[in-house]
Amino acid sequence: MSVVQILAILAFAPLLQGAIASLRARLSGRPGPPFLQPYRDLTKLLRKAPRAGRFGSPTGFLAVGIALGSSVAILFLLPQVFSAGVRANALDVVALVLFFALGRAAMVVAALDTGSSFSAMAVGREIAFAAIVEAPFLLALLAARSTQASALLAGSALFIVLLFETARVPIDNQETHYELTMIHEGMLLEYAGPVFAAWQYAAQLRQAAMAILVAFVFAGSGLPAPLCLIAVAAAIPFVEAFQAKMRLFELPHLASAATLLAIAAMGIDIIGAAR
Repeated sequence: MSVVQILAILAFAPLLQGAIASLRARLSGRPGPPFLQPYRDLTKLLRKAPRAGRFGSPTGFLAVGIALGSSVAILFLLPQVFSAGVRANALDVVALVLFFALGRAAMVVAALDTGSSFSAMAVGREIAFAAIVEAPFLLALLAARSTQASALLAGSALFIVLLFETARVPIDNQETHYELTMIHEGMLLEYAGPVFAAWQYAAQLRQAAMAILVAFVFAGSGLPAPLCLIAVAAAIPFVEAFQAKMRLFELPHLASAATLLAIAAMGIDIIGAAR
């Protein structure tokens, strides 16, 4: 893994969040926030007093450290995207899925530590989503890049997983502030200041990492990896602008579609290896 790529992700992960929010607003006919708005939000939070949960439990501070640390660890496992030898790179698939799960587990513990009923409700939804997307996540990475067909199928499955992992429409809506519908943000209602900034930054790192993974998988179809990364970043706000948030009980169908795509990609790999 290139140190330059890791430093670039650490520096520009909030910029990706700002670009997605701005493009989504423009596609919806609104001016939208500037690209640099996430940096301003993080700076504003860093100036406030830290608040970890309703009672200031040490568990909240420990959990945010684990979440941020797992997000940084993911960056060391990502493939080198801006490289001519991208096709030769190998992914440590199990470790990647494990670190994503570790960050989610830390957030769940932090949310439950607050004792908030809204946070607990969001935790139940988050755990349910985790149970139905980890299988297509793992299968899509295992089946990636063996053939052009498997790359397209696995990339499509992984893009759906990205929407789940990054709390995007049609799974969740990052722009809502209604407690009954929030999932990702709902778990962090009791956090503020630098602690909440760390949660936000960790989520932005995971979002950038997922975008790179999807681009890496799609690059197996023969397209340049940087072009795939730009396409993935543009596809997220496009989906959010023209797709309404799905009902909660319809989301397993979307996860099932990702699973079927990943299984199809795996089947193509197995058939190709048997020949």
